[in-house]
Amino acid sequence: MKSSVVSLALFVAGALAQFTINTPVNVVECQPTLLTWSGGISPYYLTVVHLPGATPNGVALENLGQQNGTSVTWICNIASGQSIGLTLRDSSGSIAQTAPFTVNPGSSTSCTDNTSVSS
Repeated sequence: MKSSVVSLALFVAGALAQFTINTPVNVVECQPTLLTWSGGISPYYLTVVHLPGATPNGVALENLGQQNGTSVTWICNIASGQSIGLTLRDSSGSIAQTAPFTVNPGSSTSCTDNTSVSS
């Protein structure tokens, strides 16, 4: 029994130590972007945040809700030129964040009508 508890504690500690979310590349407004992460404990809670001037903590722009797997495809509905990031929280409360990234212009802006942010 004692070894089972120790094994479980080591497994959880190892999973939490490696909890990361990958910074997406070439995010384009109104286009799908694959978001991926690893580690942590499911379910996960994913938020898009505004990061003006690459500040580490930003204003939440969109709650992408509960995620049970380790990836989701998101249609970027944030206007081009905005500096944003992703914050991921797992069920234990651990948090992982991407580096700031800038949304690139796309061929359509129809999905960004209500999501423009100001610095």
